[in-house]
Formats: sequence, C-alpha cells, structure tokens
Amino acid sequence: MQQIEISVEPRSTAGSAEARRVRSEGKIPCVCYHRHESPMHGAVSLREFTNIASRVRPNQIFTLKSSNASLNGKAAVVKEIQESYVKRSLLHIDFQLIRDDEEITVSVGLKFVGEAPGVKLDGGILTVAMHEVEVSCLPKNIPDMIEVDISTLKMGENIHAGDLKIPAGVKLLVDSDRSIASVVQPKALEVAAPAAEAAAPAEGAAAEGAAPAEGAAAAPATEKKEK
Repeated sequence: MQQIEISVEPRSTAGSAEARRVRSEGKIPCVCYHRHESPMHGAVSLREFTNIASRVRPNQIFTLKSSNASLNGKAAVVKEIQESYVKRSLLHIDFQLIRDDEEITVSVGLKFVGEAPGVKLDGGILTVAMHEVEVSCLPKNIPDMIEVDISTLKMGENIHAGDLKIPAGVKLLVDSDRSIASVVQPKALEVAAPAAEAAAPAEGAAAEGAAPAEGAAAAPATEKKEK
C-alpha cells in the first residue's frame, strides 16, 4: 500500500481552549500515540487532510512530516475522527503510530464482484449486510480491499465472513458465521414492511414516562471535548 505524507504541526499544550484556537486557524487538533510511548499533541491542515481523505481508503498509511523529531518520518493510520453532530465539521483526529514488526487492527473495505444468478435470473434482491471487515496484520500486509465474489450466489443463499478469501498474513477478526451478503425474494421485503407497521403502537399510545423498548435508539451522543 502506498504511503502518503501529511504535515503535523506539534503543540505543547492541549485542552478545549487550545483546540478552539487551532480550529480558528483552519487546522484540526490531533494526537499521535503508540502504546509504548507518551501521546504527542499536534495539528494538521484542514484543507490538506480533507483533500487527502477524499481520495484514500480508511486504512491508508500516512508518513508524518513534523518539526518534532519524535514524529517526523513515523508511519501512522487514522484510528478515530471526531465530528460535530451539528455543523458536521471535523473536531479531532487520533493517529495511531505503527511499526513494521507489530500487527495492527484495521477495517478493510469489501468489493463485490460478479453478478448474482439469484438477481439476474430469478429477480431477487441483493442485500449487503457488511461493507467492511476488521482484520489484524503487519502494516505491509494491509489489503487495499477484499473481494467478495457473488457470481454463484443463488436465491435464498448467503455469503458469510468465513467464505471470504483472506490474503496470506492477514487474520479476519469477524465471526465466520456473520452474513456478508444474500439474495432474497422481493416479496419478503414487501411483507416485512406492513408487518412492522402493524406491530408499531399508535401515536400517543405509549404511557408517559415509559422506558424505551429494548434495542431502541439511544439519545444522540454529545460532542467529545479534547482533554
């Protein structure tokens, strides 16, 4: 996988006030960390990062450029991006420093190839349950993507995680029985929708103060503040 350079400006202080100052200058606060080292605070150009992010994969390896000798030339992957739920703006980036001899956990996208007979010949609908999977491997073995061949997928059949062809040196971290994709009857989807509507309580029927049903969506999370 090709490595892409990104500039990281070191910061000596952290905290919410410092993060706001950095953002006002058109930069994104970030932290670079490794389990054997103390985290280092920095900032990257918002314009540079968004330009790069628009053309690379989520598991892209970056080479850091910095005046901080402890960061300059180090390889890293983006482990987490914090966004504003209101403005949809980038708030903070976590870079995980990586080493050539240490395995890391990353998400790899799935690329579906071929045409399912269950869709082409029987008029079924292809449903995709997973668009990426987690794997563990050395940085040099990180796949750009993992292909999912659906050319033999018939009506009512599933492709499971255990059916994927994982490259040598890469360990799949998803249960082998997890469904990746399937072909279903269109009527199955049409019947499911009215059934779900009939099961839903009428507006105002729920008792005031009643607890939400198990599995109901939680309240939106608040934005994370930099510590």
